[in-house]
Amino acid sequence: MNSNFKQRTLFSITFAPIVLLAIFFGNIYFNILLFIIMIIGLYEIRKLKNLNTKIIISLLFCYFLYSCLILNNHSNGKHLIFLLLIITWLSDVGGYMFGKFFGGKKIGYISPNKTYTGIFGSILFSQFSQIYIYYFNLFSNENNFYKFIFVFISCFFVIIGDLVFSYIKRLNKIKDYSNMLKGHGGLFDRIDGLIFLTIIFNIYFT
Repeated sequence: MNSNFKQRTLFSITFAPIVLLAIFFGNIYFNILLFIIMIIGLYEIRKLKNLNTKIIISLLFCYFLYSCLILNNHSNGKHLIFLLLIITWLSDVGGYMFGKFFGGKKIGYISPNKTYTGIFGSILFSQFSQIYIYYFNLFSNENNFYKFIFVFISCFFVIIGDLVFSYIKRLNKIKDYSNMLKGHGGLFDRIDGLIFLTIIFNIYFT
């Protein structure tokens, strides 16, 4: 087990519960979480050297923060935000595991670490979010095919977000957006797919 994996695991175990609790209790705790995310995000945007990518990320990031606030005030907002996180996390884990263990052809023109096998793993793993959807009876008026397509399309936007932010790193000739999150790189290295999916959820549900 390499040191980077240990750092990632330790950081996740330490900070994931804090994020989940802030979302669960909502109100001021959720707003504080968003404020911290905003500060870190602005710091990472400021470091980018390519002006066009700065503008693109700034617009996406502002819309993401706005979408978080809108979804949090939705009648079913807490469940939607947790579903966002679950789909994104499962997609990231599936992509990482399949890319790491099965390898495959790389998407070199976007990122040297992304593989087509990883994309398949993301799509496959994201479907485990159906457990959450079933347990909390989300989309109860819809059939199973709708739920499958919903998660599939959601995962697609997570993957697109991941690839877009990876390509922006390539344009700026950087490996990570920062080194603030031990073992993870920067904030945008972690929430790239989440940013896109949150915006889509906001457009679809509100």
